[in-house]
Amino acid sequence: MKNFLTTTAVALALALPAYAAQDEVKEQIKDTASEAATAVENTADKVGETVAETADKVGETVAETADKMTPDTDQSMVQPPAIMPAEGYAVVEPATVTVEELEGARVYDANNEWIGEISKIIAEPSGQITTLVVDVGGFLGIGEKPVALNFDSFRLFRADDGKDLKAHVSTTQEELENMPEYES
Repeated sequence: MKNFLTTTAVALALALPAYAAQDEVKEQIKDTASEAATAVENTADKVGETVAETADKVGETVAETADKMTPDTDQSMVQPPAIMPAEGYAVVEPATVTVEELEGARVYDANNEWIGEISKIIAEPSGQITTLVVDVGGFLGIGEKPVALNFDSFRLFRADDGKDLKAHVSTTQEELENMPEYES
């Protein structure tokens, strides 16, 4: 029995410091975890502030750019083409054309090449048409870009049989695709 008590005393003498050290290690881990959580929280706050500041700067830049862009500025480069009607077509006075006839009409450049179609007509409350939105580019209706042009920049032609209406502009498809996108 004396041996048993001696062995137990030696075992306890060796184990107690290790057991006490285990509690100390747990406290160090808790402290380290707490410090890491605080550092992450502080970093997240700084990132949030930076993102908010950047978003404000981008918003200001977009607003300044939008203020500089007016429909008259963007559309003034487009003038009515000086072309003769194709065979079987005659020049049409814009005042004689209805909204229904214009919507979906094909648009051609000065070289009589198809570049898009009219997707939207904008009129004043009096009914006078002011702007035509032309969908240009894309493939099979996918990826088209709507651009707004003054109604005065179009030259209209109607087929002799009265069934087809063509709209011509003096710009190329590439020039239209480089214009700002119309957003309704």
